[in-house]
This record gives sequence, C-alpha cells and structure tokens, in this order.
Amino acid sequence: MPFFTVYEVSADPLFNPNVTVTEAFLVEITDDDNLLEDPDSDGSEQFDTSSIPGLGNSENFQIFEGYSATVGGAPVTYTLLQFSGTQYIVVTSGTVSVNDILSGNTQTQSTAPPAQYNTLPSFVCFTAGSMILTPAGEKPIETVKPGDHIIVGDGSSRPVRWVGRRHLSRRDQQHTPKFCPIRFKAGSLGNQLPARDMMVSPQHRMVVSSPSLELHYFNRTMLAPAKALVNGDTITQMPPEKNVEYIHILFDRHELVNVDGVWSESFFPGDCTLDAMSAATKEELFTLFPELRFDKGAYAETALPVLKPHEVRMLRPDLSAPTEAISAFVH
Repeated sequence: MPFFTVYEVSADPLFNPNVTVTEAFLVEITDDDNLLEDPDSDGSEQFDTSSIPGLGNSENFQIFEGYSATVGGAPVTYTLLQFSGTQYIVVTSGTVSVNDILSGNTQTQSTAPPAQYNTLPSFVCFTAGSMILTPAGEKPIETVKPGDHIIVGDGSSRPVRWVGRRHLSRRDQQHTPKFCPIRFKAGSLGNQLPARDMMVSPQHRMVVSSPSLELHYFNRTMLAPAKALVNGDTITQMPPEKNVEYIHILFDRHELVNVDGVWSESFFPGDCTLDAMSAATKEELFTLFPELRFDKGAYAETALPVLKPHEVRMLRPDLSAPTEAISAFVH
C-alpha cells in the first residue's frame, strides 16, 4: 500500500513564527484519487489515521492552509492539516525531521491547493555499493567523480557533470520511512536481473519492458518508479535498520545507466527532486546549469516515457528488465 508522512507540530504556525516538529506518523493512503485536498472530491476518507493517537479519521480535516518556512536555513513548504486540538502538517517541498524547528512561518495560501500524493518530495538516486558500468568495466558508484565517463543507453559513454550525496541515518529513516531504500533481490526483474541484490531510492526509476506496454502506451520500453514495483517478496522497501547513503549522478541530459546489470535512470532535476534538496545543493547545481534557477523544465525531457505509479501496479506482473539493446528507444 502507498504511504506518506504526517508531522505533528508544537503550535499553530499562523500565530507562531517558530514551531517545533514533535512527532512523525506514517499513514496509509486510502483515497480513491491521487489528491490530498479539502474537501475531498468524493467525500471519502483520504488516509488511515489509526497510527496517530487520539484521532478519528481524515474526514476530520477542518482547514488546509499553505505555509513557507525554513529549517536550518533551507526552505520548506507545507500544508497545515488543522485537526481539533492538535496541529499536523504535510511537507510539500524540502525536508523535515522530528525536533526540527520551522522558522519564519508565513502563510502563503488561506486554502492550500490540492497536492498529489506521489509528488511529495523524495530522493531519486542509487545507494553506495552499487556497481555502475563504465568503458573500463564496472566500478562502485560512490567512486564516480565529475568528468568520469559512464556507459549510457545509446551505447556511447558520456562524462558525469555532477555527483551529489545524501546521508540518511537510521533515525532519519525512522522519522521519515518513505525515504527508506527499495531492495531488488538478484533476478527480481526477470532474465536473472539484477545480477546481484541492489538498492535504490523509492522514487528512482527503473527501465522496464513488456508487450503490454506496447499495447497500452505504444512504447515497449519505459521508466517505472521503484516504489511502484514493490511486490512484498523479491522487491521490498527496507525497514529503517541501517544508515544509507544515496548517490546522485547528473549528466548534461537525462541518461540511462547500467547499474548491477540493469538499466535505470540518471538524476533528473525536475520540480519535485529540486524542491527536496537543500539550498546549498541547489546552488551547486545552478552553478553548473544556471538555466534551472529560473526554469525547472530547462533540463529537457526524460530519456524514456515515464509510467505513473498506478500504471506500474496495474501491469507489474508483466514487467521485466529488458535484455535486448535499448538504444533504439532512447531520446
């Protein structure tokens, strides 16, 4: 089932410039549509609040307000879910953990617009220990440096422009379980792929292939977010038991790279992933790609068409990693 995180805060941000994040709760989405909104379009319960002590259900929402703030100087936006008695928020951009202080709270909308569950910020990247294919063979992804050449989907090699890292402690993952990595067991994508167990971030997109894709979308090969491929057996989301280091690799354009024997995506700096980054990391990116500062769509398009999570879940039994050359499908 899909989940997201609801945070409890110490006070109403409308009257307090600084509030503390006091608790975090993982809640299951039960909504019939993909939108967190008030009121819900069909009047149904939007998510299961049983993990939050003392609450009834999500129909108890009274007010949705949009806010901006900072955490340690990094910008954050969030929607206030004003239940009776206690204040709860959903973060819509940036990152927040328990005990963080939301500073400079400013109401930006008296009624916040609907938010898509599957666009709430996350990380799109590999984990340290993954082996990426280069012209000289495989190498650990954490050893890749800007300027290194990597084999990409069209069969050529291209230089890496930027490498980013994000370390998440066990505590970080306990507070925000949606950031826990997705584990693909060896062979879980068919055709004995991946060649070894591998882990990626939940939003990281894998290359999948199926005759069903061609029938429904006129593309035999597409990209699917890892979290939508979870089957509870060979593809699972890891519990928050260990620290994890996520590695971002960026090229001049979106590319497909071969990691642990399977094809997946390089970092794509779209709206959601940029919003999830710290201010310092974004400045580093904007130095390399100044056009992104003013136009988040300036990075062109993805290397392959992208499946939505619900589309992946519908076709999941038929999807596998492609074994044929994918160069004809790229760009």
